Amino acid sequence: MTGKSKSKSSTGSAKKTGGKAGSRQPATRNGPNAGIKELNAKVTSLTASNRQLKRKIFDLYTVFEISRNFNAVLHYETLLDTFILTSLAQVGASKAALFLPPERYPNCFALQHSKGITDLVEKDAWFKADTDLLKMLARLSRPEPTGELIEKITTPKEKALLEQFHPGLVIPLIYQARLSGIFVIGDKMSNRDFQLDDIEFLSILGSQISVAIENARLYRSELAATRQLREAQEQLVHSERLAALGEMSAKIAHEINNPLGIIQNYVLLVRRTTDGNVEASNYIDVVGHEISRIARIVQELLDFTRPSQSAFAKVDLKELADEVLGLMGPQFAKQKVEIIREFPADGLLIKGLDENIRQVLMNILINALDVLPGGGQIKVAILREDGQALLRVCDSGPGIKPEIVPHIFEPFFTTKDPGKGTGLGLSVCYGIIKRHGGEITYRNVEGGGCFQIAIPVLSEI
Repeated sequence: MTGKSKSKSSTGSAKKTGGKAGSRQPATRNGPNAGIKELNAKVTSLTASNRQLKRKIFDLYTVFEISRNFNAVLHYETLLDTFILTSLAQVGASKAALFLPPERYPNCFALQHSKGITDLVEKDAWFKADTDLLKMLARLSRPEPTGELIEKITTPKEKALLEQFHPGLVIPLIYQARLSGIFVIGDKMSNRDFQLDDIEFLSILGSQISVAIENARLYRSELAATRQLREAQEQLVHSERLAALGEMSAKIAHEINNPLGIIQNYVLLVRRTTDGNVEASNYIDVVGHEISRIARIVQELLDFTRPSQSAFAKVDLKELADEVLGLMGPQFAKQKVEIIREFPADGLLIKGLDENIRQVLMNILINALDVLPGGGQIKVAILREDGQALLRVCDSGPGIKPEIVPHIFEPFFTTKDPGKGTGLGLSVCYGIIKRHGGEITYRNVEGGGCFQIAIPVLSEI
């Protein structure tokens, strides 16, 4: 009984053991592996998500830093250059272009700045503001692949532009719910398509640059307005100074004229008493010459301060310039100065005094001759611009030092050697042109100096 009992027990035990073994074997073969695979998949997914999250955090931090830098850059060209270079570096692209509305043509978006494009002609690189492409970009307010746009919605001109960036992205720049610009970027250096992270980054960056561009434009406009105001104030101060100097000069001139006339009369009387004394006659000639010089300076003072009583009439600027140049021809030839004329085919009429305008032009030409002792060129140009008749006299001389330019129209200011100039010539010219409702200015140009006279046009012949 004991043996049988052991046998049954052994057999039962074996059966039980076999049953348990049979039930555990599949679990040992499949269960743990499946769990490990599932765990690995979750780890991989979390790693990818973590990597993507880190990329987003990095991109957001980068955008934050870039935006802070953008807002600190107020120089317009520097801002555009920084934006394009930052975009190219961040997404690994090689070419990009920024299209913004010009001030004179707000109904289009013209090329303002680009990198990596050598054959993009600026005059042809622009988008019309009312095309289906731009309307769609304004409505979607997100970057769009160039391929889809080229296939679906572009005009031939737009297609030709976008093909230079294909494969790439077109990013609409939105400011205050309106399309303020277009940014096109393409040609990834990795030869891969733009990823979702690239698109999101450029979308955020585009929103930031839109605000920065508007700030830079406002700053530039404010600078221009400030500069115009400063110029107007300087002009007003200059005019008031000249008026005060003119009033004082007129009084002095009148006071000098009376004794000067008496001196001239007595010089004539003394000349009659010399009785052939050569030495005395020479002395009297010197005195007479200097008195005449004083009289001429006094007359210039009066011309500067006293408006001519003659009535204004029609003056043909081209005809007057031809006459003056012809009159001074021998001087030009003697000094080996070449005259270059750029005159319109027809005459250009202004309202003024013929002799006054002739005096101004001759004075400027004489000054130009003085700075060309060894010969050179003088270019005289006449043109019409914004309702103004412009007369430009440019010489190939050394120009005027920048710190001196603001003073050249002041009375008694001269850069000539002592005894060679009174410093009244340009002051007289300034007063004459002012009385004609115009402006006379000077600027240094490449290779010389240039005077410009601007007088309102009466009409064209």
